[in-house]
Amino acid sequence: MVPIRDIFEEFVGYCQANYQVGENVTIDEMLEAFRGRCKFRQYIPSKPARYGIKVYALVDSSEFYTFNLEIYAGKQPKGPFQTDNKAVSVVKRLAEPILNTGRNITMDNYFTSVPLALDLLEKRTTLVGTLRKNKREIPPLLLEMGQRQVRSSMFAFLRRGIILSQEKKEHFITVNNAF
Repeated sequence: MVPIRDIFEEFVGYCQANYQVGENVTIDEMLEAFRGRCKFRQYIPSKPARYGIKVYALVDSSEFYTFNLEIYAGKQPKGPFQTDNKAVSVVKRLAEPILNTGRNITMDNYFTSVPLALDLLEKRTTLVGTLRKNKREIPPLLLEMGQRQVRSSMFAFLRRGIILSQEKKEHFITVNNAF
């Protein structure tokens, strides 16, 4: 990754310097198809390309403009380029340029957690996302699946946010920290 790091960082800098994102952004991962030799090439069977380089992106939701990118390079040896690959850390690094601007970030269940939502709220940034059912921050009452009517909703009010549980054919739990 070192040979292209400077070019990649310059590209991301140009993306940020030449566009101002709207009030709603999203964070997600994508797999750029690549079959060459690379230590951090990923195999993700659920993706269309299956082999490639995993990239995390912060994108403007209305214009689909990529504002910030980060390449997942796997576990790095100790040194100046070692990064924490936890989902919370990835979100914080990607969102750094837009913190304290009153924007909203939408993300899927891989990235979403209640502590992250509360941390972002302290930085004037709201979060909307789906929670995985195994998160311990979810009140047990919201996890009682199949005992409520289809299309019913149940809310849990936190000091600084709302957790919504929707009973559909599948069970969804979303978190919104917009208080």
